[in-house]
Amino acid sequence: MIRKNWYQSLLSGVILIGITTLLYLYSAGYRLTQQQDRTIDLSKTGMISAKSIPEGSSVYLNGILLTATNDTISGIEPGTHNLKIIKKGFVTWSKDIEVFPELVTDITAVLVSQGPRLEPLTNSGARNPTISSSLTKLAYFSKDGETPGIRIIPLAGEGLSLFRSTPSSVIQDTPRIIYSNGKSIEWSPDEKNLMVESENGTFYLIDIAEGAAEVSTSPQEIKQIWQDKLNQTRQDFIQKLDIPDEIKTLAMSTKTVWSPDEKKFLYTRQNGAELEYRVYNLEKPLPVGEKVENTVFTTAAADPQPKISWYADSFHLILTEGDVNADKRGVVSLIRIDGTNKTELYNNTLMYDQVYHNLNFI
Repeated sequence: MIRKNWYQSLLSGVILIGITTLLYLYSAGYRLTQQQDRTIDLSKTGMISAKSIPEGSSVYLNGILLTATNDTISGIEPGTHNLKIIKKGFVTWSKDIEVFPELVTDITAVLVSQGPRLEPLTNSGARNPTISSSLTKLAYFSKDGETPGIRIIPLAGEGLSLFRSTPSSVIQDTPRIIYSNGKSIEWSPDEKNLMVESENGTFYLIDIAEGAAEVSTSPQEIKQIWQDKLNQTRQDFIQKLDIPDEIKTLAMSTKTVWSPDEKKFLYTRQNGAELEYRVYNLEKPLPVGEKVENTVFTTAAADPQPKISWYADSFHLILTEGDVNADKRGVVSLIRIDGTNKTELYNNTLMYDQVYHNLNFI
């Protein structure tokens, strides 16, 4: 009886260890595959984490419908696979994805509506809009009849339209100071203050949280302090990285455009008669499937150059192409930093070459 119980305990232990081992191997990406000679082999596989904006899109791997976003596809043989994300009413997103053994390749597809439209930010008018460094807020002068002054509107939510916008008043006009007639607005890097130039050239430093303004007698010094702090933060970040000195110098150039997450930067490089627009990725560790450096696109150096801004996810750029000032029209497109999936958003009349977007809606 004792021997029988011992055998049962041993058998239970072996089964438990076996199940635990199988679960571990499965979660690590191992799969049983049949080779051409019909032998069974335990091989390593990879995974793809497929996300999309908006969610609920169909995910096709090598032409086969497998799931819907947001979801993870497991048991994928290492190598290059075609990933296609489709949602009714949106432009199809497609990309060849590299899958690596025991690793997860993360992809977020920004889907563009097949019938994109321009919508008003507010119903009270907006003048001289200025976007924050995080690309999540927009400050502007408002001549609203009830509360004219300076307002801020969030750019992260369920979309921008006449009825969804929720601007907040930062500071209102007074009998002595008509803020709404101002010339310019500039954000501080931490997005806690605004530097506003009035119509008569007086500068006001506005505390956004307090809704209070004070006259600034040294606006350029304050702006320089803001810039120095930002440069120092970037410098400290860059110096910790094991990258060539040439890249460190390039990253600190005034012509370089940093991404909202402060981990990538856009720069240009002259190559004969062409101008290359390149993105350098400083993320550590580098996301699976991403490259350190990509050429996003090239243009003829002699042609008018596109106006470029980062999309808030730091993996896409928004381009405004064409001579907008001369022709009063242009083309607005979205492109991934690796140069893939360039999608036209708008092609018609434009009076201004700066584009603002909502984080969750295009």
